[in-house]
Amino acid sequence: MAQLQITNTDVEKLYLGDFYTSIEPGKSITVDRPASDLPRLPSLQAALADGKASLSVTYTSDEAASGLHAPPSVIEAGDIAPVAGTTPAAALITIYKSFAAGGGGSPDDVEIFPAGGLPFKFRILDLVVYVSTAVVGSDVEIRDEAVGAGSLLASASSASIGRNSNVEAGTGIAAPGTTKGLFVRRSDDGAAGEVVITARAEL
Repeated sequence: MAQLQITNTDVEKLYLGDFYTSIEPGKSITVDRPASDLPRLPSLQAALADGKASLSVTYTSDEAASGLHAPPSVIEAGDIAPVAGTTPAAALITIYKSFAAGGGGSPDDVEIFPAGGLPFKFRILDLVVYVSTAVVGSDVEIRDEAVGAGSLLASASSASIGRNSNVEAGTGIAAPGTTKGLFVRRSDDGAAGEVVITARAEL
């Protein structure tokens, strides 16, 4: 059976009807359940969705080796092995983010990954911006820090409705760090649309 470690991350006592037990704030319980039971634990799923609990799952060696939980439930070293930048067959990554129009007239950030939240180093190969609400003279930038700071990784116009594409070849590298995330920086928050980033993992 899989071992579930459930931690109450809320400030109040957490009752989990799936296990007929309560967990004090900051405390954890450990229970053994078949891995197939995880989708059938509604109170645990609700607590996780509400940010009131965190869950760590440890599968038995047979469960992990079966491949039934991988990925994403079981991640092995080979699943996240770094890819050399010169490898032609390196798998590409697509990152998508939509952004709605704000009040207009002011720059702002649309967060993709928060500061300190970049999962790995990657290079942006292409940026496509599908603009649904345009603002004359405006653009969007992809940056690795908020408030227009950090490095400019790619940019495209948001001055006209439709598909706009651009990337600074060879400069669009994002690397994890305490202040590093991924942000859509709008020069005018009145623009609306979607960004589609094509990236490749780097060493």
